[in-house]
Amino acid sequence: MQLQYWKNNRAGLLILGGFLLAVGLLSSIIPNIDLLSPESNYVGAILTYLTYSAGSQGFLITLAFFVAITALGTANKKQLLLLLIQLGVLLVLSFAAKSAMKEITQSPRPYTEALTQLDLVDSPSRFYTLDFATQNSIIEVASEKVSHWRTIHWQGETDYSFPSGHTVFVALCVFFFGGLFVKRKQYLMLGIVFAWGLAVAYSRLWLGMHRPEDLIGSSVVVAVIAALIPAPTQAPSSPSN
Repeated sequence: MQLQYWKNNRAGLLILGGFLLAVGLLSSIIPNIDLLSPESNYVGAILTYLTYSAGSQGFLITLAFFVAITALGTANKKQLLLLLIQLGVLLVLSFAAKSAMKEITQSPRPYTEALTQLDLVDSPSRFYTLDFATQNSIIEVASEKVSHWRTIHWQGETDYSFPSGHTVFVALCVFFFGGLFVKRKQYLMLGIVFAWGLAVAYSRLWLGMHRPEDLIGSSVVVAVIAALIPAPTQAPSSPSN
């Protein structure tokens, strides 16, 4: 069993490239999102739980699901171990890069513009000079005029916008699991991980947590890191779905 870079990662990189194009297309065709408009509980709940599936509340469940599907299709235990090591390295490097880039770019989240429109802060950048308690107090006041489906996320995430941690996670899943699903001809699972990734990306826009460039930048970050991490050669797998 050999570890190679481009050859063994090619399928995942192609799928991630398609995801990047899809995110760009999605961002260009959806109408401008008014963060101050009222929203239905149905839409708010769906997009909230989509975002949770890639956030601290649910990413481990999502990861366990895709890892279980991968394990069921991997007969060779040594190959499975190498795949899990590759996944672990990707997760660590991608989120380390995400955290570093947030501090370097210090891009305000879109919802800070809504707070400025409501005259609760002087400017988006001013919001980040306040302490955590004051930030949450301002968002609490904003919740009187903004859907609570949005403000519950604003209160939990008062850090910077670029890149999107949620999109880093879904882009990583699209690359890693999507690439495996293509190689194993598990096209239903490929469609599921791809559609889920796009849905999570949209939820981040709708909630006012990110701009399109945050989503695109996150995917590029994952692509660069993924291209540098070797992957094991595929061994024969058990029958696909």
